[in-house]
Amino acid sequence: MLAELVCARLTHDLSGPLATIAGAVELLSLDDEEARQEAMQLAGEATAQLAHRLKYLRAAWGAGGQELTIAAIAAMAAGVLGGGRVVLDIARVAGTDRSLGAQGRVLLNALMVAADALPRGGTIVCAGDPGTQLVVQPVGEGAAWPRGLAGLIAGNDPIAAAQEAGPRGIAAPMMIALARRDGVAVSLLMGSGLPLLALSPERRAASG
Repeated sequence: MLAELVCARLTHDLSGPLATIAGAVELLSLDDEEARQEAMQLAGEATAQLAHRLKYLRAAWGAGGQELTIAAIAAMAAGVLGGGRVVLDIARVAGTDRSLGAQGRVLLNALMVAADALPRGGTIVCAGDPGTQLVVQPVGEGAAWPRGLAGLIAGNDPIAAAQEAGPRGIAAPMMIALARRDGVAVSLLMGSGLPLLALSPERRAASG
């Protein structure tokens, strides 16, 4: 069931650029040279957008073990989050070229959750240090964390949450499932305004 929901979200996220490409290809058969040039430009832009989205989703949900850094994630996220209406701000992150390990895939999903929290677009502020704690906060009009996020963080079953949320809300259950599997602590830090979503690497006890 979880695989079905992830697949449905993938097809939704990729269908927009594909539809643009298909429409542009149809226009290429016209005799109007100006229309053909515009179609080629649209097809090129949509192809680039499709490639960017696919790269991000493969890193977030694929089985690959690529090394992720904050800088690499920011590059992948450009023009992808919130359909291009959400900007990622990493100016307050220390060590942007440091490997995130398992924290990287959890962060990729956390950014999608934060983008879903910005229905009218806005900015996702990421701050902190990968070695200790990273925090994520969506900033924009109408910003609100998805319903059920606090319950997931408190220990609710991500499979049941995914079934309730459907494909559009799959990022939050995937974030929690990956975090629990890979030993990344996820929490909400309360304060003024919207709570911060915090990700911390697991603290392992020293042996011997």
